This record gives sequence, structure tokens and C-alpha cells, in this order.
Amino acid sequence: MSTLKVGTIQDHANSTTAMTIDSSGRILQPAKPAFRARIATSSSGSGTTGTLIFETEDFDIGGNYNTSNGIFTAPIAGIYHFMFRSLTATNTSGGASASSDTTFVDFYKNGNIADGTRGFESGRGGSGHTTLMINTTMQLSVSDAIKVVFGSEHAYHDESAHYDPTFEGYLIG
Repeated sequence: MSTLKVGTIQDHANSTTAMTIDSSGRILQPAKPAFRARIATSSSGSGTTGTLIFETEDFDIGGNYNTSNGIFTAPIAGIYHFMFRSLTATNTSGGASASSDTTFVDFYKNGNIADGTRGFESGRGGSGHTTLMINTTMQLSVSDAIKVVFGSEHAYHDESAHYDPTFEGYLIG
């Protein structure tokens, strides 16, 4: 039996650090694609529908999320995990959703609804801004494009940043 003892693993082409292992055995992969983006522009309560453009990035390792069109593009083939969360609104002014409103949001892959990813809310009783969340794991090929589309009602956001709709994702492996 042999033991390999290393603290850093680099790629062979340009010596980019692919992995580090600290003295406690914790592994860091600093080049692994991951992002978190938010809709943060609003001076008062607002609602957005259709393809959501998350214009503010909290981080984007690898630069694979586009703040201009709301699309994440897979840099390598693999299994990815995506998450979306937002409060709901009934209109572009950010009005509270009524109890009879039906709200849904989808992840789109390469321009089509990704099967099994719809987040749906209906008949919740009472009116208000409720939270709508979806998450999924997808197998992607290089250059597959993922975006969030609010198909019914609106994603709520305001100037406080407490309610920013978010779109997040990362490569599992």
C-alpha cells in the first residue's frame, strides 16, 4: 500500500491550482464553477415576470453566469445543482398576490422548460407575498444554457435587498 501526500494539485497545461488539501484534510477546489446572482435593482416594491435577469453577482467562479441575459452556460460537462427563490407579487408594482393567484416558475435548458423543474403555488389562502423556491440537479453538456423564467405572476423585489430574488448554481462533479 502506498500513500500520496500533497497539498496542492495543479493542471498540467498552465499550472492552475485545481485542488488544495489543508493539514486537517479539508479539500478546496478554487476553480469549480459556482455562482450566486440577485435581482437587486428597485427603488420601491416591484414585480418582474418572464425571463429573469439577475444583474448583481455575489460571486461567479469561472465567469459562467451572464448578468445581461440571465443565462448560466456550462463550461464543462457534468452534474450541476441549481436553486431559485423569490417572493411572489401579482403585478409589476409588487402588489401582494391574491389567494386565487396561481404562480409558477421554471428552469429552462437550451430554450425549453427543463422537465421536472417547475415550481408551482396555488390556492394558498389569503393574500400576501409568499416564497416560491425551486431546486434541481441536472446533467449538462458543455455550452448548455440554463435560465429562470417566471411564467405566471411576478418575482417580488424592493430596495431593501432583503427580498432579492436569487439564482444560484454549482458543479457537483
